[in-house]
Amino acid sequence: MKNKTKNKIILVLAGLFLLLLPLVAVKATGAKTGNSVYVTKDEIISGNLYAAGENVTIDGSVSGDLIAVAQTITVNGRIEGDIIAAGQDVIINGEVGGNIRIAGNSLMINGSAARNVNAFGAKVVFGPESRVGWDIYLAGANAEIRGTVDGSVSGQAGQMLITGKINKNIDLKLTNDRNIPELTITSEAIINGDVNYTSKNLADISDKASVAGKIQQETLETKETNSFLLWLWGKIFAIFSALTVGLALIYLSKDSTSKILERMKEAPTKMLLPGLILMLILPPLVLILIFTLIGIPLALIVGAWWISMIYIAKIFTAIVVGQFIIRKISKKENKTLVPSLILGVIVSWFLFAIPFVGWIIGLIAVWFGLGGIWFYTSQQLGVLKK
Repeated sequence: MKNKTKNKIILVLAGLFLLLLPLVAVKATGAKTGNSVYVTKDEIISGNLYAAGENVTIDGSVSGDLIAVAQTITVNGRIEGDIIAAGQDVIINGEVGGNIRIAGNSLMINGSAARNVNAFGAKVVFGPESRVGWDIYLAGANAEIRGTVDGSVSGQAGQMLITGKINKNIDLKLTNDRNIPELTITSEAIINGDVNYTSKNLADISDKASVAGKIQQETLETKETNSFLLWLWGKIFAIFSALTVGLALIYLSKDSTSKILERMKEAPTKMLLPGLILMLILPPLVLILIFTLIGIPLALIVGAWWISMIYIAKIFTAIVVGQFIIRKISKKENKTLVPSLILGVIVSWFLFAIPFVGWIIGLIAVWFGLGGIWFYTSQQLGVLKK
């Protein structure tokens, strides 16, 4: 029981570490946004780079960290610092001088990382040419390690294939429900340490595989572990989704976003009642429109707008929370919104997940954000009337 609790704590801390690390990049010197963000082969970005868009491609060099959120992220160039990225597909073919911390659906690492790699995804693959200087920690449905790892490999996966070289220990928890080997170590594999794995099935380890240390199996309760993995992955995915929307708000509608946030901070208590009214009045209006043939298209539009505004309202509240925390820590107002967004979303989304009281916190966040949107819109309409 103690080992299970310890593993869960490690997994949560690893996920939080991946999410919280962007906060060290508060002084980022570059930001690129748009439908496609492209750093050409001859381009050198000095300092850290924030990138947000549908596609982010880095063929050039970044002298600091790369922090990216996009549907597809491809890094072919050189990153002197860390990579912190979230996207549907993340592909790293280049060299990374620091750590790699990535989350997404499909994660492919064909290049090298001088330090650690933390990867959270449905599919995590380290190609034959990949090399990790320190350790790997991963969580995913399917994982493959075909390259070289100078340190250890640990984490959780549904299925794991190892054909590469691991210079230290392997410590894995495998959670596939099917009656097949979850861990496969092929004849090409070289393990210069111990192999410790938790699984209900015996691993498929080739007789020709080179394993210097001990091989030890422990059993596990699959249902409990799978439920926890699904919960954690759901929270990580929700946080990165909110960060994606938040970055779009900051960079695509910066003026409006800043004014809404200022209004929320000026009179926070005045935001709640208008936000509550706005949240409650629209659903009945949608129902009324649905019962009229002509009003059905309008009902769909209003309903979609209402759902979008509730989600965006929580992000506005999260940014205000992040600004408040940073101001308390640094004793000064942070002019850039990205660090406040990252910190605020992480803190807020985990508060929303607290049993029994999280939904109440979420409702208050919605009312607060909707109130800010309402006051800003009313002010703009008042200016237009004049």
